[in-house]
Order: sequence, then structure tokens, then C-alpha cells
Amino acid sequence: MSEGDDVEIEEGYIIVRSASPVLASASNKLSTWVTMKMESGWAPHGPPQIHHDGEKFYLIQAMISS
Repeated sequence: MSEGDDVEIEEGYIIVRSASPVLASASNKLSTWVTMKMESGWAPHGPPQIHHDGEKFYLIQAMISS
């Protein structure tokens, strides 16, 4: 994982995160992480969330074990 990308894991529930100063880059990174997690048995839980702090875009996707 690179700086700004992260995965928090709890039993049956994870949060996949991506951050970048460019929205398209943050979106591409999040998409890659979500796809990798889906291939290993995780499913998206709700829509992705976005936050912009004036410098970076932060995208977050909750996922559940399927």
C-alpha cells in the first residue's frame, strides 16, 4: 500500500480507504483495492464516501465478509 491507502480490518467488516490530491487518482486506487477485496470474498456495504479537506480527496468504502 502506498501513503494515503489503508485497510482497517475487524471480524467480518473492513474499511478500504484511498487518498490523493487528484480525485481520479483516489478513485482509481479505491477501485483497485475494492476489486482485490472482492476477489478474496468481501462485498461492498453501501456506497463509497468522499471527503475533500482542501488538499486531498479521501474515498472510503465499507465492506463485509460474504
